[in-house]
Amino acid sequence: MIRRLILKLDPRCAEHSELTIYAALARALNAELLAQLEEDEHLDELAALPFITEICRTGAVSRPLNRDSLHRRNERLMRRLRAELEEIARRSPLHWQLVRTRRSEATAPDPDTALLRAAQPPRTASAAATVKPHMAVIHSGDEASERALAYARRIAESEKIPLLLLALPSSPWHRAHSLPEGVSVRTDLVGYDSASLRPMLRAWQVGLIVIPAERFADPKDEERLARQLPGVALLITP
Repeated sequence: MIRRLILKLDPRCAEHSELTIYAALARALNAELLAQLEEDEHLDELAALPFITEICRTGAVSRPLNRDSLHRRNERLMRRLRAELEEIARRSPLHWQLVRTRRSEATAPDPDTALLRAAQPPRTASAAATVKPHMAVIHSGDEASERALAYARRIAESEKIPLLLLALPSSPWHRAHSLPEGVSVRTDLVGYDSASLRPMLRAWQVGLIVIPAERFADPKDEERLARQLPGVALLITP
């Protein structure tokens, strides 16, 4: 059972994070939401150097960057996130915490904890949806995949989101004729690489994908995959 949902927030993208949606996921799992604003220590070191500038991604305008301005920006962001979480919890009960962490700090494996990496902003404007937005789960047929599917179906039922099951060749759903109730199945996925995933997720308007933690050999793999799948949040289940 998932008792805690750790939400990883990148300060560069947290202004656009969907906290209301992520809070709803925590409620659907009956879990506490622990939001972590991940600060980049390498950026902090760069900001200490003289004559450093940054370029705003939205306006392509350069501006000076130093530690004081970086820290003030993160403090403002923490205040905004805290106010938003307080408002969400006021509208509907939610157990939550908000902390600052370093990006290099790894999250220790915990059978009661799931990891949710907030979606990176899409690099280009999305085309008009031709199907109803889905959530997806990758299934290989092992126990971890079964747990991930159970959590995904629980969220899908609670939030009324259609579910897409991406069955790897080893999954029994790859060969089965009878499908889980309320679940669409794709059987042409062969691995976890972003090149294979991107067209499927785009075609089904997927905004959240559920993947068992056992699929990631390196703790940084999920962060790399999130960068390669802009517009899609990653839920990593124990």
